[in-house]
Amino acid sequence: MKKMVVLALLIAGITACKSTANVPHLNVELPKSLKENKELKEFVLEAQKEANELAVGCVKMHAEALPFLEADFDALDEKQQVALVKLDYDYVEMWYNFNVKSTTRAFKIMQYMQDKSRLPQEIADLGKTMAVVNQFVQELKDTYGEDLRLDPYPVTDPESEVPELLEVE
Repeated sequence: MKKMVVLALLIAGITACKSTANVPHLNVELPKSLKENKELKEFVLEAQKEANELAVGCVKMHAEALPFLEADFDALDEKQQVALVKLDYDYVEMWYNFNVKSTTRAFKIMQYMQDKSRLPQEIADLGKTMAVVNQFVQELKDTYGEDLRLDPYPVTDPESEVPELLEVE
């Protein structure tokens, strides 16, 4: 009976998540200087698209995890435990991949800033617009976090916060 209730909650969460009404959405206003510059316009719109995809992923995975946030991990069968750890891993990986793209984007912004052929107004508008994107992403982090924390036994080194598998000797 307990498994049926958990399954029903999981299905309800996934179904509710298919509606985009619950998903935060970023829609940046492009200043005139960015609208007129095809490269910068595409750069900003790509950042917006990736931030919106991250928001959808956060909401979807949180809806999937919701029934299990208060569950006793050890009381679940092995298949459910593996599914939870995989969901947690996929969520962390989603944030990791986004952060890699974000870092790449930050380097690209620095290149734009160093380009003397760019108009100062373009650079200023780019900075302001990207600050809006970064604020949206920070709100996602504050609301959803970068880890679902479903795995009660994460593999970490007790001396540090870095997982053992990622340490470099």
